[in-house]
Amino acid sequence: MNGILPIKKYNSESALNNFDEFTMTNPAMLSEYVGFTEKEVQSLCRTYHMNFEEAARWYDGYSFRTIQHIYSPNSVVKSMLRGEYSNYWTSTVAYESLRSYIVMNFDGLKDAIVQMLTGERCKVDIATFENDLTSFECRDDVLTILIHLGYLAYDYGKKEAYVPNEEMMEAFCRAIKGTGWTSVIEAVNCTGIL
Repeated sequence: MNGILPIKKYNSESALNNFDEFTMTNPAMLSEYVGFTEKEVQSLCRTYHMNFEEAARWYDGYSFRTIQHIYSPNSVVKSMLRGEYSNYWTSTVAYESLRSYIVMNFDGLKDAIVQMLTGERCKVDIATFENDLTSFECRDDVLTILIHLGYLAYDYGKKEAYVPNEEMMEAFCRAIKGTGWTSVIEAVNCTGIL
């Protein structure tokens, strides 16, 4: 059984009591199966005559303790088959869903988003997350859902979130368009992306 989100817990217990979870924040021994590894993308780039450095710029950026470079699998496949690097994330989710999360602005969420859009990282406590798409209590809950959905990457050792690559940078820039965050769009140079 797999899925993008951890299993919802009720009170202090999970509805399933003999079950191991492997999530985007800690996939453990399944890390290499979350997406394509660097070696796999290098091989695909040779096979499809694509530039590996561009693949890395667009789709790399996720990492786990045992695997440092994990590439977005859907986007890598589409870029190889179509012969061009682009933002293929739009075909999997609407920007409105990302926008709905980031405009909540719990506890300085907007500041954290801006910080990450400028290439920095921000601390996040993933333990507060309630494992669903509706129960948000604080900034860390929203950042954690964005990690599980793949919009943000997570450094388990440093407990930090960050925007992993060009594709996700575009997704964030498109999502904040129309939010009234004009100063943010200008500050993080989203106008060059859009």
